[in-house]
Amino acid sequence: PGTYKPYDLGQEMGVWVNSSDGVTPAVGKAWPPGESVFPDYTNPRTVEWWTQLCLEFKDVLDYDGIWIVCLIISALPSLKKENEGFNMCLSLLKDMNEPSNFLRGQYPGCADNEINNPPYVPSISDRSLAEKTLCPDSKTYLGEHYNTHSLFGWSQTEPTFNVVQQATGKRAFVLSRSTFVGSGKHGGHWLGDNFSQWKDLRRSIIGMLEFNLFGIPYIGADICGFNYNTTYELCLRWMQLGSFYPFSRNHN
Repeated sequence: PGTYKPYDLGQEMGVWVNSSDGVTPAVGKAWPPGESVFPDYTNPRTVEWWTQLCLEFKDVLDYDGIWIVCLIISALPSLKKENEGFNMCLSLLKDMNEPSNFLRGQYPGCADNEINNPPYVPSISDRSLAEKTLCPDSKTYLGEHYNTHSLFGWSQTEPTFNVVQQATGKRAFVLSRSTFVGSGKHGGHWLGDNFSQWKDLRRSIIGMLEFNLFGIPYIGADICGFNYNTTYELCLRWMQLGSFYPFSRNHN
């Protein structure tokens, strides 16, 4: 408190996702590893907060667009694993539509109730809806996190598009890791952390065709692969393929 304006202003304006009591901000861990709170972009006050900060940041850094990457309410290692060190592969287990967090739920953990432990859980990491995100009974402006989980990234993309357009006076460039139905109206997407492997080059074609079907045509993959060291031949061929990506970026 008193040293980081985005947090202090957010506290003053009440913009965070709260724990089940609806009052106490949910505290998890995000990247870089450290305790974090999570803006609730379904809240109009949060949109005001985000708009103000983005406009002020334009005066610090004359940006042309914004890349939204850690916008999922997602946590990194689960509480039981947090002392075992950070494992980069954990990112592959995340549902990338939600608040991203390095824990299973927030501190001090999720209550044992029907919302946090529903009778049906899809085949996800550790068979827990709270894995790498916040507890389902956390509170957002529109209701419980259980019901708004997949809207987290979507709800940030539109206000980001609007403020970038306001700040630059040009058509906004917004790239988001997290998407939902309608996200393509306000931002593009990339296919996440892939690997420097031939099979990932092939899969990128499938992923981009799928996102065109989803209504998000501005799409790309990390050319040459994000994880592992690439090879000359692989990167050369990937750069050739990548010249046809709508969003073309070498991110090895």
